[in-house]
Amino acid sequence: MPIDTLQPIIDALKTKRYKEAETLSVEVLRNNRFLAQAWVYLGEALMHQGYGKAARRVFDRAWMLDPQSGWVHAVSKAVRDVPDGPERASIHELLEVKKVTVAAAILVYNNERSIERCLTQLIGAVDEIVVIDSNSTDRTVEIVNRFPQVKLVNVEWREDFADKRNRGLEHVESDWVLWVDSDEYLVAEDKHAVRDIAGIFDELAIPPVLLIWQVNQMGGTTSDEFTQTRMFPTKRGLVYRGRVHEQIVLDGQGVFEGDSYRQSVRIRLLHDGYEPSIVKDERKLERNLRLLEQMVAEEPDNPGWLLYYGRESMAYGDVEKAIELFLAAESKAADYPRFGRTLDIQMFLVKIYMSRKELDLAEQACRRALEKVPNFPDAIYYLAQIQMRQAVRLLQSSEKSLRSIKEQFQTYRGSTPADTQIPQWKTDVAIADIAMISGKKQEALAILCQLLERNPSLEAVRNKLQQLEK
Repeated sequence: MPIDTLQPIIDALKTKRYKEAETLSVEVLRNNRFLAQAWVYLGEALMHQGYGKAARRVFDRAWMLDPQSGWVHAVSKAVRDVPDGPERASIHELLEVKKVTVAAAILVYNNERSIERCLTQLIGAVDEIVVIDSNSTDRTVEIVNRFPQVKLVNVEWREDFADKRNRGLEHVESDWVLWVDSDEYLVAEDKHAVRDIAGIFDELAIPPVLLIWQVNQMGGTTSDEFTQTRMFPTKRGLVYRGRVHEQIVLDGQGVFEGDSYRQSVRIRLLHDGYEPSIVKDERKLERNLRLLEQMVAEEPDNPGWLLYYGRESMAYGDVEKAIELFLAAESKAADYPRFGRTLDIQMFLVKIYMSRKELDLAEQACRRALEKVPNFPDAIYYLAQIQMRQAVRLLQSSEKSLRSIKEQFQTYRGSTPADTQIPQWKTDVAIADIAMISGKKQEALAILCQLLERNPSLEAVRNKLQQLEK
């Protein structure tokens, strides 16, 4: 939506015309309920009028639609102590969403470690839970059977996760499906969001495919990922393609064909499947590499399959293979305007090149990313890191050259006379400057003091030394 549509709301808020800001925000939202920023402005208008309860619900809706927003912490703090205020029936009506049913679907195979946790957190959040197994040999089936509300189906494993998902979809009766991995579990605060989000997006003319918020737990740290397409309506012709790292597509069309509406939403799934010990135990890498090799053989021009094959190869330690695959993926991506993972490819290349101290190649990959998206934070950060390392290299090279000057002066016999002050004192001053730039102030002071002792009449050195001492 053009910024001028929201500008009157912004102007009203700036001039503390909060009732007017509320009215303008409601008008915008009646025409576009997916616009997170308009919900934020409505929440601000309500908060300043003392309607704390309504404001909190509105801010929750805004965050639901814009999970990567940076305003959440500050707004939550600001609205926390605002009194509830009277009920606002008009705001309650605006927040109402279409009633639809949602199923959670889970693929399993020997997942006794985590399946109970996964199912427990889904109870109450969805209308239906379907678990799709393929002849597990551990206690997975026994654990699933403890949940009478869960539908357990068994399908033959055909070396193809998309095939397994598609056959599982045949058993889903709900209007929408949310796919959850067995090593994930839903954040309790987001249970109410699942049905609301499905209802919000259900009436879109273009089939919606929603990206959840995956919170990866690994090595005592967490990282957020918003690339997992997991939620969509079940009666709009959407199916899966790909033996592994499968993609949601319109039935009968390619991965990069057809229109679908894609947006991140605040459905947080905590995930611990990337823990090294778990990956090793389940032999995920070996399995994924095998399937990806088949996928690339079947579709050698698919940049997505090349990206995933490169990523898994890198994780497996085959760096040369990974570079080859990433470069191929980047090249093929140019032929697919709908492919949205080129930046991922370039950042993988940057990290590999930096680890190999191939800074020029890393810089080139960063600059290719910034040509595509000039404000991409990761590329800006890594380019700065590369430039810092390049600066260190240049300083080291500069110091090495300076330290060789006195020897070169002894052997130089050219027709153009050399500056005798260079070996006498200018070189030492330059070396002191490098020490200062490198954060070695005491070393710089010592060089200058020794130089001044040998040449007490050098005012330039005396002045520099006084400045450093200050």
